[in-house]
Amino acid sequence: MKSHRNRTIMQLGFTLLLIGPVLLAQEPGTAQMMKLPASQVMTASTYDFNDTVEILTAAIEEENMMVLKEIDAQKMLKMVNKKVGGMKQLLFFHPRYMKQIIETNRMGAIEPPLKVAIMERPDGKVMVKYIKPSYLLGEYPGLEALGAELDVVVQRITSSVKKSE
Repeated sequence: MKSHRNRTIMQLGFTLLLIGPVLLAQEPGTAQMMKLPASQVMTASTYDFNDTVEILTAAIEEENMMVLKEIDAQKMLKMVNKKVGGMKQLLFFHPRYMKQIIETNRMGAIEPPLKVAIMERPDGKVMVKYIKPSYLLGEYPGLEALGAELDVVVQRITSSVKKSE
């Protein structure tokens, strides 16, 4: 029981690290001050929160990746009396990439799975954010090309929530 609680607290901490800038940007007067690090990408969805989660999940599966976990950050933040709009993280990867990491530079095995955060702002606009795989894997010699390849995959996944004109 205590182990489960500690794991939940750790997940909340990781969630706040990823989505903290978005939460701060929602506060009046702070949006202009927030600058996204070069290692991260954030894009607006043209769908509502639930549809965005569903479309991203399908896009991950279409890329032959596996959704390993869906974390409900909104629910976790309620545990600490923070009320926010919809907020989830999708963790995903595929064993073929892990095999490649282990065979090339096993030190990079700490980086997977990849993750996207889906956040609903108070105005109802839905944002999707992720850390570039090239940033995560780029520090490990031999994994730079895989990181660049996965950048393209994640970009395709996240572009699925933009309606084509």
